[in-house]
Amino acid sequence: MGVLTRISEHVYWMPPGPPDRPSVCAVVGDRRTLMLDAGSSKAHTRAFLESLLAECAALPCAVVYTHAHWDHVFGGAELGGLVIAQAFTAEQLIELAARDWSDEGLDRLVATGQAAAQHAENVKQEMPSPRTVAVAPADIVFQDALDFELGGVAVCVRHVGGDHSSDSSVMYVEPDRVLFLGDCLYDSPAGALTAELAFPLYGTILGFDADLYVEAHGAPVLSRRDIEVLHEKMRLAEKAVREGSAIAAPDEDTASFAQAFMQGQTLVRRNASARP
Repeated sequence: MGVLTRISEHVYWMPPGPPDRPSVCAVVGDRRTLMLDAGSSKAHTRAFLESLLAECAALPCAVVYTHAHWDHVFGGAELGGLVIAQAFTAEQLIELAARDWSDEGLDRLVATGQAAAQHAENVKQEMPSPRTVAVAPADIVFQDALDFELGGVAVCVRHVGGDHSSDSSVMYVEPDRVLFLGDCLYDSPAGALTAELAFPLYGTILGFDADLYVEAHGAPVLSRRDIEVLHEKMRLAEKAVREGSAIAAPDEDTASFAQAFMQGQTLVRRNASARP
């Protein structure tokens, strides 16, 4: 797992690592500290908290979630502080808590098509069997937005949705001009992107006056220009898919976007044909 890094005056970042550990951050103010996402297990969260304590001796009093996927929330119970979540996220936390996370339960999800085999394998690697999963419920629930003043630094939480997860939220840290994205810019668990959701979302993201962008499963930290370039590549890929044309000199990003938009088109057609 990556080493804790101070990426701005108030923000500490631990980069992603195997098997599916996402980025986690702490925003350290003069009066309190807020954690952004909780990590994929108690061990993941504990490693982050120990590194943070060694670096700045400021432990979080609360965690706010970007969305309810397991790798972002399973460490929440280890924090021992308040859990803050968007309303849809809070509902899904209750569902996650009721799920059978044993090897047998995970295998049933895969067999019935409710989960991918890689998802089950990642959970098994992160938390070897026999495992006990404690999913902390939300203590504070918000609908669209929530702001935190931590002392010399503020965190603005905004619900943005998107193809990856309809409950996705982002966190903007000011005056540091850091935007914590979680998974919001990624394709859906089925590998799909849609123009109807992806482009308005990018518009929202670029509407923040950020200099640094932290993605959950990407390193290094991105610049505003990096996000703008990804936006341009996404538009190029979507146009090619929509028009049935080829992309001149495609790179890894444009090829990936094109595949996701093709999958999005397939799912839209399938859903349309299934309607009475």
